[in-house]
Amino acid sequence: MAWLSEDDYRLIQNSVPIPCVDIAPLRLSEEGAIKGIGLIFRDTPHQGRRWCLVGGRVLRNETLASAVSRQLRQTLGDAIRFQLDADAQPVYIAQYFPTRQPVGVVDPRQHAITMNYCLEITGQIVPQDEALEFRWFNPDSLPGAEQFGFEQDRVLRECLARWNIK
Repeated sequence: MAWLSEDDYRLIQNSVPIPCVDIAPLRLSEEGAIKGIGLIFRDTPHQGRRWCLVGGRVLRNETLASAVSRQLRQTLGDAIRFQLDADAQPVYIAQYFPTRQPVGVVDPRQHAITMNYCLEITGQIVPQDEALEFRWFNPDSLPGAEQFGFEQDRVLRECLARWNIK
């Protein structure tokens, strides 16, 4: 699928919300408890290098599950393994705005609606594309809020709270 020119995409970014997917990679114990949460270290457009969820835009005619799979493989490599139903539903929907709003978080580039997933990831992880580094964090020792990009500490907290009650 071809991407739009930078000028065309900028026009769209400034006109309508952009649909995206974000994924919190998880390591689970045999009992299903979270023993690790994976984050990528990447450059952000306004904060420098920060820890973030894996994710990005949904392409035209792409299912959400296909977008999740594409984003994971582009960022963590083809040797990863995960299971995702074709009609998997997000655990949380986040709203990103270019400026501070009463709800949501800030992404100065665009207004985006992000469908968030929590997925167990196994296999060999090779950070690539926008990921400068990948690291597993103990759920009790995640980076501080100031180390997250796009206020994704708040998004991750909401995802985990909802994932734990499913």
